[in-house]
Amino acid sequence: MKKSLLLAVLIICTAVVAVFLLRPRDAAPPSTPEISPASSPAAKSPDVTQKVSAPVMPPPSVPPAASPPVVPASRTPPPPREDHPARVEADSIALNLRHFGQRFGGNPVGTNAEIVKTLNGGNPQGVRYLPQENVRLNDQGELIDTWGTPYFFHQLSAQKMEIRSAGPDKTLWTRDDIIAQ
Repeated sequence: MKKSLLLAVLIICTAVVAVFLLRPRDAAPPSTPEISPASSPAAKSPDVTQKVSAPVMPPPSVPPAASPPVVPASRTPPPPREDHPARVEADSIALNLRHFGQRFGGNPVGTNAEIVKTLNGGNPQGVRYLPQENVRLNDQGELIDTWGTPYFFHQLSAQKMEIRSAGPDKTLWTRDDIIAQ
């Protein structure tokens, strides 16, 4: 008798745990039914105190990561050709970043301005990786593209970085962006 009772309790506990673990994570918990004053037992009997619990609120959801703005493809010019000077410049920056990574065992990290400072001699050996004759910097010390927009440096791994120019429309994440690695 004790063994069968213990087995039944174990099966029920396992089922409850399985239901809890297999439930969808984003499903809202069941809400408390609302009781209208006219249909409640307290409305029929004045000496009975009615207790109504607050409705169960779903847990606050984490807002989704901001996604890049979507620009209709018809309004965005195509990306510049392979021989366009802006593409050649982005490829040159990517090459210099790879050279830096080979020498120091990884990419420089930080904001655009911090990466520029590191590539312009602010590294342990004081080596300059950006050619000084065609470096364009804005007032914040950020490296800017042909159209005056700061480059976006995206760290893909310790040894790989994506360099993105906003392109002629000056808006990141559109089809005219120039991307180099």
